[in-house]
Amino acid sequence: MSTLPHPTRRSALLLGLLLISSLLIAGCGSGSMLSAASWPGLSTDETNAYLAYGPAIYAIDMSTNRESWHYPEEPGRTATFFAPPAVSEDGLIVVGGYDSVVYTLKPSPNGGVSEVWTFDGASGNIIGAPVVAGDIVLVPSADHSLYALDLSTGDPIWTQPFNTDEALWSAPLVEGDVIYLASLDHRVYAIDLETGMELWSTEALNGAITDTPTLVGNLLLVGTFNSQLVAVDIERRGEIAWTFETDGWVWGNPMVAEGLAYFGDYAGVAYAVDVTDGQEVWRKTLDGPITATPALGPGEVFFVTEAGTVYAFETSSSEPLWTSNPNLTGRLLSDPAFTGDTLLVATMESECVISAVDTGTGALRCLFRFEE
Repeated sequence: MSTLPHPTRRSALLLGLLLISSLLIAGCGSGSMLSAASWPGLSTDETNAYLAYGPAIYAIDMSTNRESWHYPEEPGRTATFFAPPAVSEDGLIVVGGYDSVVYTLKPSPNGGVSEVWTFDGASGNIIGAPVVAGDIVLVPSADHSLYALDLSTGDPIWTQPFNTDEALWSAPLVEGDVIYLASLDHRVYAIDLETGMELWSTEALNGAITDTPTLVGNLLLVGTFNSQLVAVDIERRGEIAWTFETDGWVWGNPMVAEGLAYFGDYAGVAYAVDVTDGQEVWRKTLDGPITATPALGPGEVFFVTEAGTVYAFETSSSEPLWTSNPNLTGRLLSDPAFTGDTLLVATMESECVISAVDTGTGALRCLFRFEE
């Protein structure tokens, strides 16, 4: 339980306005209308869950289900946090704030956390998650730029940041020495990790892209606000391999298993699509919009909806396995995350902020709540 204040109902209202403003973003790609609403960003390592929500970052020890630390220690900073914190191999926590600052934190073995460095060189809000690639931190910003920073010091590595035509809301994907970056300017970019130089970019995909591309073989899969899942061929320098029409905007990136891409859309439809040709294998209409990326388990795929429901389907047959019981009282906008065999979901507008889902039955158990 945390002693910091619960994110307010006003914050939830602002998020609703943010979603409405996305109607305009789908057409123009501008990031200038963002309000400082916050939704919970969740990430995990082998022993902890990390929550970025409202005015603070929280670390929860999964062996005790208790808060290990939160940052800042006292509320009052102007920062609001959205994106899941990144965790380096040596345990550093890197997170970006709506105040345009990158914070790098070092947890203490005896509890607590200290600030290692901050970077305030960005001029736009940081909504997409930072990514740690070796000794480099990649930070997307709403100022249209991707920054590469030294993990140890926070100093810029490239001579200048990589610039796109509109805001960046999603974490970049790093594969080898290439970065794949999606932008609200409707394009995907391939960038040299060492130099920050562009290798190629796609044509405009006619809709903003708000999440990280998924790489499977030679194809990058990206969802767009043009109500499409698009497959981009990286061996052909960004040529479009196929497109799949959806019923609504695609916010979250797909998860892939055994040749099928699983994802949802804002119309509340969950899909399984063959990655080789973009043909639909199955679809299921759920009880609310799907903004989060699904989670995969052995032979199972898990979807969450804004209505507060978790669904489990068999991946091969689409057979429904269960729906969460009881449903959560708040909205599920954030990606679910596994820590070990435990599936975690983070909820807006609920007394319980993080719940554990029994992947065999759908039963829910509250792990973390704010103190009123």
